[in-house]
Amino acid sequence: MSRAEPTVSDVAELTSRLVRINTVNPPGNEEEAVHALAEYLDGYGLEVDIQPLAERRANLIARLRGEQEETGLVLSGHIDVVHPGESRWQVDPFAGEVRDGRIVGRGSADMKGGLAAMAVALTRLAGEGFRPTRDLVLAVSAGEEVDTAGARLLAKSRVLAGARYIVVGEPTGLDVFIAEKGVLWLRIVAHGRTAHGSMPHLGVNAVSFMAEVARRIDSIMNGIEPNEILSMPTVSVNTISGGVKTNVVPDRCEMEVDMRIVPGQTAEGIQATVESLLAEVREATGLAVETEVAVLQNMPPVQTPADDPLVATTVAAARAVGRHEPRIGGVSYGTDGAVLAPALGANLVIFGPGKPEQAHQPNEFVDLWELDAAAEAYAQIVRNMDVAVG
Repeated sequence: MSRAEPTVSDVAELTSRLVRINTVNPPGNEEEAVHALAEYLDGYGLEVDIQPLAERRANLIARLRGEQEETGLVLSGHIDVVHPGESRWQVDPFAGEVRDGRIVGRGSADMKGGLAAMAVALTRLAGEGFRPTRDLVLAVSAGEEVDTAGARLLAKSRVLAGARYIVVGEPTGLDVFIAEKGVLWLRIVAHGRTAHGSMPHLGVNAVSFMAEVARRIDSIMNGIEPNEILSMPTVSVNTISGGVKTNVVPDRCEMEVDMRIVPGQTAEGIQATVESLLAEVREATGLAVETEVAVLQNMPPVQTPADDPLVATTVAAARAVGRHEPRIGGVSYGTDGAVLAPALGANLVIFGPGKPEQAHQPNEFVDLWELDAAAEAYAQIVRNMDVAVG
């Protein structure tokens, strides 16, 4: 039995309902929210599958079957959120409260509002009797805020195999982002030799070595041309530790580095450049340390050509529903798209309700009008992409 077509206000209702379900990651506990979405989607002729990830954790795949038995367009979003933090909120962060024309709460912008808009768009299309040429899929993932575990399982299980296009519903303020920097985290460890602090010449100071590495690390990006969308890659030394006591020459020091890389750069190439830098520092300092370099996180950069049909279609939909001329740009952070797009060989855009700067902030909010606009835009994108590329 089919339900009546949802009204625009269903987007706000569903957003509030999802915000009220605590999916802070860690630990995640996304399963309850996934079941709430499955309950909402059920009854519109959609195939809804829940994909277990771990205890109380799961992905959701909702599919509107097409004329051809293969996946075409994927609407993608994550259901986990970050901790509300220690700052005092003006409201309960998990109340999903409506105030002054917006929903305030953790995850309202990042990105339960986007997921709600996608779900409503999907049910509207099903209620209209729309049948795509190829399967239309809503892929809801767990774990994006920590390790993209849900997206990795979606890619590995091949439930989205054959997908040609992905719309990631992260908050963009209804601008259209077509590229994201890659995320590369490296751990560098230096092993020296301990000695008494009064006789440092008898030791090999691993901290002194690493201090020089930290001073020079930015140089590994020398010669890189700025990307037309993403500009320059970045390097940030974010943790460093070593030594055991004030009067002991440290024989070990460890540093972790966050790099945001652009198309054309690879983890392998950067790791080789870092190894060369370490050799240079050994020679310059005269410190006979041994070093290790390990990759902790590697999400490649992704970029969709500006003339791709998905870009033009998304810009047209954003222009039709928005209150400003949509900007085409890129993001410096990673999304599930960096896992799914390379695995599927698909092009992607990042497009959703909510201001990007609201992500992870106290008193996070999303405007009601943007939720409604996004739901209409997603439906337009689906219809127009089906006409454009089948």
